[in-house]
Amino acid sequence: MSNIHPTAVIEAGAQIGENAEIGPFCVVGPNVVIGKNVRMLSHVVIMGNTTIGDDCVFYPQTVIGGTAQILNVKEGGCRLEIGNRNTFRENVTVHGSAPNRDQPTRMGDDCFMMANTHVAHDCQVGNKCVFANSAAIGGECVVGDQVWFGAFSCVHQRTWIGDHAFIGAGSILVGDVIPFATTLGNQAEVVTLNVVGLKRRGFTKSDIRAINSCVKEIYDGDASFKSNVETATAKFSDVPFAQDILKFVESDRGGRPLCQYRRGK
Repeated sequence: MSNIHPTAVIEAGAQIGENAEIGPFCVVGPNVVIGKNVRMLSHVVIMGNTTIGDDCVFYPQTVIGGTAQILNVKEGGCRLEIGNRNTFRENVTVHGSAPNRDQPTRMGDDCFMMANTHVAHDCQVGNKCVFANSAAIGGECVVGDQVWFGAFSCVHQRTWIGDHAFIGAGSILVGDVIPFATTLGNQAEVVTLNVVGLKRRGFTKSDIRAINSCVKEIYDGDASFKSNVETATAKFSDVPFAQDILKFVESDRGGRPLCQYRRGK
């Protein structure tokens, strides 16, 4: 049985999972599917064609599944899929996809969204990502697994961010970020590896040295960037984490340049 407060509004057609708790003055739209053990504390709005996984928690004033913030956009058609065990603190907003898109906005499992954070339309966010207070990502961004965003960081639309990256507090990011990197500044640059995060996640000293060597080869090599990448591809052909970086660099990411590397750091 679900526990639904008498002041909550559950529109006809909404599907509520077992043991869900929907608190005072929450609103659930007609095309929303809510999983098991979801908690909506109070004054939470979930709208659009939105699917919520199990064990998610929503704090007051959170708005999930809203229409994309695009000038002259038509209502309807916005889709959003959220995985399991995610936490959304106060005033978080996550928007559905723009109309007529092939896929919904997506967020993976075990993400933590602190107060006032924002995920825009058509973003694809991986697992175990953390958004510190007031971090925001623009439309159509692609975010890997275990990416952490510092407070007040802002990410330009259509930016790609690789696994295990750390976007430093106050970063204004307008370029794609390779896996394992830390960015800082306006406009943000890659300043170092996310060494603290990697150690916490079980990466060995040998792993980190290999990743660092690959990054240095790509950005600090004596030849052109293209030649440096080719050299690194051959040199690190049997190093999985280095290959993750190289695959990211050589992938068709959608138009953003790579975030600049601050040499000598």
